[in-house]
Amino acid sequence: MIGEFRACYPGITLELDTHDRFVDLLEQRVDLAIRIGALEDSSLHARPLGHSALRVLASPAYLARHGTPQQVEELCRHSLLGFSQLDHLNHWPLTCADGKRLHITPTLAASSGSTLLELALKGEGIVCLADFMTRAPRQNRTLVEVLPDHTELVTQPINAVYYRQATLSQRTRLFMDFLAERLPAQYAHGP
Repeated sequence: MIGEFRACYPGITLELDTHDRFVDLLEQRVDLAIRIGALEDSSLHARPLGHSALRVLASPAYLARHGTPQQVEELCRHSLLGFSQLDHLNHWPLTCADGKRLHITPTLAASSGSTLLELALKGEGIVCLADFMTRAPRQNRTLVEVLPDHTELVTQPINAVYYRQATLSQRTRLFMDFLAERLPAQYAHGP
């Protein structure tokens, strides 16, 4: 989508800082941030951009080597890829026999969803990631869904956030409007 935005607005210069850590918008002098997940109350304005479902996924190569789990309880015998610093993301959209949502202890942990995606693509284990990150690998079947019949529909909100006291510049408003229009259509469910 960035290429499309740049083609529409060639006079706007973008600086993208992508990572999975929390950014203080004032301290870092950031005009706009995209936050995924529930927002804490703050002095930030938020514009909902959509929701992205969570799925449990693995590469066909991993499943060929280790077998495809048929029940949630079988996951304990598999390599589970999870987050090292964002433990709330280690709650997967699967229900255990006791009725509680599955909380995994990662066999291999990383601080970045992008790193976990790459590990899953390389056949290192089973991962739970949002649809916006895994659209292409799911479409080309380099990642396939694991335990789809046991997966609950759990979505994460996607919001554009900006500092409440700031007056949005035209370039920031244009970028936010562009994302609000394109993101749900291509990578997420509507707001």
